[in-house]
Amino acid sequence: MKTFDIIIAATLAMSAAATPALVPKETPCTTGSPLTTAGYPINGYSHATPTQFAGQAYKPDSEWAGSHVLGTYTYDVPLPLETGFAYAQFKCQFKCNSFGGSSFFVKYAGANNNEGSLCTCYDDLMNPDTFVADKQAMVGAWNSICK
Repeated sequence: MKTFDIIIAATLAMSAAATPALVPKETPCTTGSPLTTAGYPINGYSHATPTQFAGQAYKPDSEWAGSHVLGTYTYDVPLPLETGFAYAQFKCQFKCNSFGGSSFFVKYAGANNNEGSLCTCYDDLMNPDTFVADKQAMVGAWNSICK
């Protein structure tokens, strides 16, 4: 009986030594301050802005987005549009938290579209070079703030 216990203990010790420890992947984050948009707080994220498209419509580059997307979700945009879109961004932050994301982008798809707004979560931060010009002007880009 004692020999059996020794063999089991030795086998378990060898298995533990041979198995690499799981190291959690560090989620990219940035510095910044949370904001409140139309009364809805965006906690844990700071606004990501494209410097080259200041005041113009923009979106994440398709190639970058395709290689970093974690998931998408759609939300209604209730009227009035400004408040409704702020609510969609507010909801998107929680969806991205559930995906373990580092950033998210929300765009308004228009009144004649069943999506309302499209929330896309990414595994990396959006920097100014991430963005390209687009036709949709009602958008929001957000990067995770380091805790």
